[in-house]
Amino acid sequence: MDYQTILLFITFVNAIILIFIPKLFNHTPESTNLPPGPHPFSIIGNILEIATNPHKAATKLSRIYGPLMTLKIGSITTIVISSPQLAKQVLHENGPVFSSRTIPHSVHALDHHKYSIVFMHPSPKWRKLRRVCATKIFSPQALDSTQILRQQKVHKLLDFVEERCKKGEVLDIGEAIFTTTLNSISTTLFSMDLSNSTSEESQENKNIIRAMMEEAGRPNVADFFPILRPLDPQRSFARMSNYFKKMFKIIDGITEERMCSRLLETDSKVYKDVLDSLINIEETGYQLSHNEMLHLFLDLLVAGIDTTSNTVEWIMAELLRNPDKMEKARKELSQTIDKDAIIEESHILKLPFLQAVVKETLRLHPPAPFLVPHKCDEMVKGYAQDYRSLTEQCI
Repeated sequence: MDYQTILLFITFVNAIILIFIPKLFNHTPESTNLPPGPHPFSIIGNILEIATNPHKAATKLSRIYGPLMTLKIGSITTIVISSPQLAKQVLHENGPVFSSRTIPHSVHALDHHKYSIVFMHPSPKWRKLRRVCATKIFSPQALDSTQILRQQKVHKLLDFVEERCKKGEVLDIGEAIFTTTLNSISTTLFSMDLSNSTSEESQENKNIIRAMMEEAGRPNVADFFPILRPLDPQRSFARMSNYFKKMFKIIDGITEERMCSRLLETDSKVYKDVLDSLINIEETGYQLSHNEMLHLFLDLLVAGIDTTSNTVEWIMAELLRNPDKMEKARKELSQTIDKDAIIEESHILKLPFLQAVVKETLRLHPPAPFLVPHKCDEMVKGYAQDYRSLTEQCI
């Protein structure tokens, strides 16, 4: 359901909302202390002004209302900070106050928000998961140990592209990158591919992950009007619950098979993946629960796939639109890496123009413009007095 459909739905329930819950739209005394912003319409707030490209619309509005701006997204009051200085003051100097997250309704499926390192409020459980990620998954030693796996997936992708070129067949670069990224992450986590071109089961795995990402990124009227969450008008919560159940079944099956093979010693293969690391943590009494493992793997699978594949697809699209930049990038690659040489991650440091291409693509097409919005759970004073001087500096 896109924004236009949401607006039609809002129009339909407009009368009911105005009759039964008028207090929802009354201004509270605190509203007078909010930063300036465009005047919101009744019911829908400023949705029309940020509908299609929210990050670009917010940038344009900030030039009018300043670096600290108030927007009304449905019934949700949103503060937009577009000044690096003010963002540092808010998020760095007062991090604990602004450390909560805005949780979409669909993420509440199967209580994922209670276990997800992305949406969980800072707590001992959150710090434990963060420490596990820092030491067992994203540490330099862990990344170096899985570098060969990523190289294998890249070379498999290059062979696939070369084969298609020789046959003169159409190549869906987005699909190819999505599969490569999924398999690269799943191999790092479980030492196995979750997708290939021949298995119906692997195709279903890929479809489930893609469906989860699409559902999480789809505008949901229940997020703009939390009072509608029990109704789940777009069935977003119900669909996400179904996707989570299927994904947990896959992850649970992989985990149980590994645990059984370790207990029975039927598998002589030595794994050096994330799953083995987490199992070893459990065996040493670190007390990472089974639920925590399942939800952590879900976060790790979903977080890096869509953003990476979309960015690479946009890079190729922008280079095709700019042949001179394509030629410059190709020339840099040919001068830096021999034709028959094995491509390694260390080569990236020797490719400044390619790095610039990636950064410019991320600027033009950010995969997650607002990342995961912060939420303030306490009344905070002091920033409203600063916005006028900051506005004068920016103007």
